[in-house]
Amino acid sequence: MKIKDILEKKGAHISFEVFPPKTESGKESVLQTVKELITLQPDFISVTYGAGGGTSSQTAEIAAAISKDGVTSLAHLTCVSSTREQVHQVIDRLKEEGIENILALRGDIPDSGQFPLPNHYRYASELIED
Repeated sequence: MKIKDILEKKGAHISFEVFPPKTESGKESVLQTVKELITLQPDFISVTYGAGGGTSSQTAEIAAAISKDGVTSLAHLTCVSSTREQVHQVIDRLKEEGIENILALRGDIPDSGQFPLPNHYRYASELIED
């Protein structure tokens, strides 16, 4: 279900946000937490992309697990930390997993001060237009 459709319904809405773990071993803990959150019947659960894209590889996997458990998921997609090709690979993975809600974000500008890097998006709006 699209989040915009959920939010159009009258009444209060409950959502949660989870963060992918920094290590592979932490994934089971996050997935267990998600199962416990689902018992509270949220309207949706969002999954962040991780600061600097550091934990982004697990975003699609966790969002898919949420959806398979019967709750709408929202995957964050931060474009400043990845090349355009990498961003499109993540989008393809989200599509493969059946995730239809994506929150496009620019993300934090790297401490190096080089922004934007070649072949990177400057703003999330460029990703949406692309």
